[in-house]
Amino acid sequence: MTERGSGVPVLFLHGGTGTGDLDWGAVADRLSRRHRTIVVDLRGHGLSPDDDGAIGVVRFGLDALHVLRAVGVPRAVMIGFSVGGNTLLKLLARDPRPALALVTIGASSRGDASRVTEIMNGPWPSYLTELEHEVGHGPEYWKDLRAALAHDWAHNLAVDDEGLRRISCPTLVCHGDGDRIQQLDYAHHLAATLPAAELYVVENAGHAVQLDQPDAFADRLEEFLARALARV
Repeated sequence: MTERGSGVPVLFLHGGTGTGDLDWGAVADRLSRRHRTIVVDLRGHGLSPDDDGAIGVVRFGLDALHVLRAVGVPRAVMIGFSVGGNTLLKLLARDPRPALALVTIGASSRGDASRVTEIMNGPWPSYLTELEHEVGHGPEYWKDLRAALAHDWAHNLAVDDEGLRRISCPTLVCHGDGDRIQQLDYAHHLAATLPAAELYVVENAGHAVQLDQPDAFADRLEEFLARALARV
């Protein structure tokens, strides 16, 4: 876990087979001028061990709450990319109180078992396949992570619309117009169902909007947070 800055706390959750620093290091540095940023590695990723084989959105969400309690933060802005975004939707649909505001990138509220084989056998970005996880077991470790997360996404994510409607905090739903991992329809569904959501479709961006269009994303994020936190 890495903390920077002071002010309203902002918790960042990264995507599957990534790390907190890879997905969020630059954004957290920028936001730390005005906020207390908290960047974590999900269990089984980076520096975070997975001692009980509990990789998945439910466990990730509970871990996020433990992190906030450990640093003395009852509520925070929560920002999640891909699996990190899915985790926050699953968590907050059960209990929305920890979130001051929510930002998702390439997230969805439901999985699709028919796509598991496609995900497990499809191409994967080289910056992820070459990424070293200190808690891993070698250069093929990312494949084990991807397989576990693909099955978890398909079978354990499922957040119904009633659950989404419980998430009443200001929400920014971000999605790249060229995302080949998560369909844009997922983002439209979230934006239409979450009570206080706005949709930001980013041009010339794939799944990792914050990496493909970092300046445009950071500008919109800061503008959104200024408006959302003024109402808190």
